[in-house]
Amino acid sequence: MTLEGATLPVPSEIVLPLTGFLVYNHSMDFWPAVVVASLGGLFGTMIDFSIGYYLGRSAVLRYGKKIRLNERHLMIVEGWFLKHGSAAVLLARFVPLLRTLIAFPAGVAKMKVGRFLAFSAVGIVIWDIVLIYLGVLAGQNYGAIVSTLDATLPLIGYAALVGVVLVLLFLARKNQRKENPDMGNLTS
Repeated sequence: MTLEGATLPVPSEIVLPLTGFLVYNHSMDFWPAVVVASLGGLFGTMIDFSIGYYLGRSAVLRYGKKIRLNERHLMIVEGWFLKHGSAAVLLARFVPLLRTLIAFPAGVAKMKVGRFLAFSAVGIVIWDIVLIYLGVLAGQNYGAIVSTLDATLPLIGYAALVGVVLVLLFLARKNQRKENPDMGNLTS
């Protein structure tokens, strides 16, 4: 969770439900898993906050290029932060992409570290509890999920295959028209 908290592409939406599944299988305990995930998220978000706080907006943009964060993304998050103030740190924890990016403008705005950690901790802990619990529920309903997927995945696969064939035919026809523009005007 440290990696996600530091805006690297490790989605909690995948990692934490898997953790919940491991809790269901008794490979982990629920509360220690929540504590570890939350501490990792807090540590990661402090990395981003510190970049904004100590290095400023230009460093955020320079660092952001490495993780595909552009000025437009940053402006959206900064607008959210300006509109909602400190509460944005808490609220953003429940919105994809904003969840990790909100630490940058909070740091640039020199938000008090204790306040940032408090708002972040509440949001991160709630988010982690929900996702880990969803994994536990998935474990409890594993049989029903697998039987549903067994019935629907082949249909989805066939539909995807048909879609790929149609796209390839469309692209081939479009490419053929580019090479021979008179082909579309066959008049005798």
